[in-house]
Amino acid sequence: MRSTIAVGLVCAAGAVMLSACGGAQISATITPSTSGNSSTSAPAPTTTAQASDNGGSSTQTGGNGTQQVVSSNPSNCKSGELKLTFGHDSDHAMQKTYTSLQFTNVGQRTCTLQGFPGVSYVTGDNGQQVGLAANRTGNLGAAVTLRPGGSTNAGLVMVNPDPYPADQCKQVDVRGLRVYPPNETAAMFLPTSGATCSGNVGPLLTVSSVGTSATS
Repeated sequence: MRSTIAVGLVCAAGAVMLSACGGAQISATITPSTSGNSSTSAPAPTTTAQASDNGGSSTQTGGNGTQQVVSSNPSNCKSGELKLTFGHDSDHAMQKTYTSLQFTNVGQRTCTLQGFPGVSYVTGDNGQQVGLAANRTGNLGAAVTLRPGGSTNAGLVMVNPDPYPADQCKQVDVRGLRVYPPNETAAMFLPTSGATCSGNVGPLLTVSSVGTSATS
């Protein structure tokens, strides 16, 4: 078993543009970084774009790996206008961690977010995706308006891979999360350490639309 998840999931994000494109204390593997680094343009993993974990404005409930319709609304928040961190609302249940992705407007204008972020684990210097992109759960939700300095969260559930049999789950150490804000094709990178299952096991990530919290 790997180390217990840190209860404080405050993690600074590297807002690194990737050329690519989802209660009780438990024993799990995901340990969000606590380095305190904010979003920067430091070197980060890059890969070929993948449609499977793009954020989008679809009204689809659940579903994984589905191409989403990306809105061209000029009021949409761009990746370069956002800082990405883990939220402060972490909780733990059996073999799961309930947390959130927090998007903060660090730009100079008011912008909007609506829909599901695209989220997946990545590893290595080239940002290779590990496992399935995050499953989307819940409703689309209303548009969230962010003035400069404003924040909103999208619920995120991370599942511990340890209970999966070794013949089903080949564990791979991860470097972080690749996150696409809703209606964006430019990814952000959120550092975190731990492991997940490679291949088609899971998905071990589930994401809600912005403006919502992680639910069981």
